[in-house]
Amino acid sequence: MEQSISTLKAEVEAWAMERGQEHVAIEVSRMYFLLYRGGSQSRLHRIEDALGNADWKAINNNRQQIFRWLRSDSTAAQRKITELLPAIEAALPAERRARITSDDRLNYLASIAIREFAAAISETLLGGRDMSHRIAIAISALNAIEPRLTNVH
Repeated sequence: MEQSISTLKAEVEAWAMERGQEHVAIEVSRMYFLLYRGGSQSRLHRIEDALGNADWKAINNNRQQIFRWLRSDSTAAQRKITELLPAIEAALPAERRARITSDDRLNYLASIAIREFAAAISETLLGGRDMSHRIAIAISALNAIEPRLTNVH
């Protein structure tokens, strides 16, 4: 459990670096309230009113709380993150969620290889300057699926 929580924390931090803490807080908050409708002990503030208008103060408060709890090692923070785990996992983009929860590692790796090959083919067809680099990344992704079987050079 400890390993999965630390892996999830690292994935959320990477997601925040890519998309921003505010985006992550909005997605986690939305999922939290979808999963825990009418929860009596809400850890987060509602980020939208009944008309769907954003409450930026609540978004900011949720952002601060979520990332404070993620970065803290206190027992209270761990308890709060554990409560948020289902919402955080559900809010993660599919690729990030698959990276940490996938029982079918082959499908996850194959989806990465497909994405990298699509980028390499686009780069090649469009005569991009990064063609050889993209092809090398695609080959690495293919080799990650099963190095003993693919071993493409």
